[in-house]
Amino acid sequence: MAFFRLNVPFNEKEQAKSFGAKWFALGKYWYYDGEELPEGLKAWYDAPVDKSEEQKKPKLKAETSYSGLKADVSDPFYKYRTVSEINTMISEIVNATNEFRFIMVKGEVTNFDGHHGRHYYFAIKDENAILPCVMWEGTALTALKFKLEKGQQVALCGSLEYYKEGGRTQLIVSSIENIGDGKANLALMKLKAKLQAEGLFDEAHKKLIPKHPKNVGIITSKNGQAIKDICKIASKRNPYIQLVLYHVTVQGADAAGTITKGIKELDRMGLDSIIVGRGGGSDEELMVYNDEAIARAVYEATTPIISAVGHEGHWTLIDYVADKRAATPSEAAEETIPNVMVDLDRVRYLKKGILDNMRSILDERRLQLKEKKAVLEQNSPVHMFNERLEKLSSLKEFMRMNILQKLSEAGDRTASLKDSIRIGMERVFEEKKHSFEVLLARLNGLSPTAKLINGFGYITKDEKPVETVEEVGIGDSLNIRIHDGMIETKVSCVVPDDNKILRA
Repeated sequence: MAFFRLNVPFNEKEQAKSFGAKWFALGKYWYYDGEELPEGLKAWYDAPVDKSEEQKKPKLKAETSYSGLKADVSDPFYKYRTVSEINTMISEIVNATNEFRFIMVKGEVTNFDGHHGRHYYFAIKDENAILPCVMWEGTALTALKFKLEKGQQVALCGSLEYYKEGGRTQLIVSSIENIGDGKANLALMKLKAKLQAEGLFDEAHKKLIPKHPKNVGIITSKNGQAIKDICKIASKRNPYIQLVLYHVTVQGADAAGTITKGIKELDRMGLDSIIVGRGGGSDEELMVYNDEAIARAVYEATTPIISAVGHEGHWTLIDYVADKRAATPSEAAEETIPNVMVDLDRVRYLKKGILDNMRSILDERRLQLKEKKAVLEQNSPVHMFNERLEKLSSLKEFMRMNILQKLSEAGDRTASLKDSIRIGMERVFEEKKHSFEVLLARLNGLSPTAKLINGFGYITKDEKPVETVEEVGIGDSLNIRIHDGMIETKVSCVVPDDNKILRA
């Protein structure tokens, strides 16, 4: 497979694409990768001119900075280049070297923990070195025909790029093929299968992590970030806990031996738990934790062990054997060291709640006691006697006042009745007197004697009144009653109204 860089005008890009040309966005040029350049693309291809190595090197002016500005010779360090100048020099050399435009390389995929966003970032390695790689989304859509995973042996084609702002070299992948599993990955899978068959990963062998440890062992580098993170979290969660650090080398040839020895040494100390880990790293930097001796030391330890190697996407053999796995040292510290400050706050809260509850109960009991005491006092014989005595006195006073009131009311009523009777008697007397006077007047008007006054008299015969002349005969004796006496007489003549005089 060959690489052909093309000079395609903007208005002819669609035609170039139809012949298989591709756009390299980072380098901003068109290219074609294949065994032979198609006829349709030859019009845009300029074959490289053969130049000597000396001619290929960029020429620099002695007294001029690489940025193109004239150097200030008064500066004693004017011959020292800036970081930007050095990185620009490297970038231009890489971009000017045709051998870096089309590179074919094979190796084992590493430092790849899944597809993030639109692009693929990973590296390939051999026994001695690592090469960072990136495959853009557009390339992956057409070039990636399989699921990319760590441990695969792949064959890549691409262009080398130097990122001058970050001072980093990476391979921009244009094509990729899977050529099998890598030797390192195969060896790791074989060891993992062996340990799993022996039962080192079984859940039945895993020990419980103490909830309230007094001391915790830490196996990591004394200069690494891991111990700093653990100490920081421990000081916040439980400043009273004892941390025992066993310093080890976390990578390199001696790392596995020091870590294994550290596990055995701390296990003999009888600690509550042990954290084994480091502050992340690439797959190669974490390879030491795939060592068989470390895995067996963790399995044989009587102290519960928490692994804290790498991050969430990185798993090593120690993670499978450990009693508990944490993604980071910080997470391991949080899993191992309880937050006693929260517990203390909870104890204070519960204590306050208990005291408040006790006060509430006491207040309630006092109120109940007061109420029952009041009921008891109210129902006591002395209280009842005093109450009855007071009631009797009250009734006595009420009766006295009632009697006085009744007597007063009776006296008032008697006086009123007396006045009424007197007034009534006077009225009746006056009425009777008036009636008597009227009757007396009427009687006087009807009385014969009353009419005898002024010459009138009352005539009777044989004590009977004479009402008509026919009742009187000549010679009859008559009594004439006048107002001051009686006159006896005899009739000598009777004269009726017809004036006929009867004589004896």
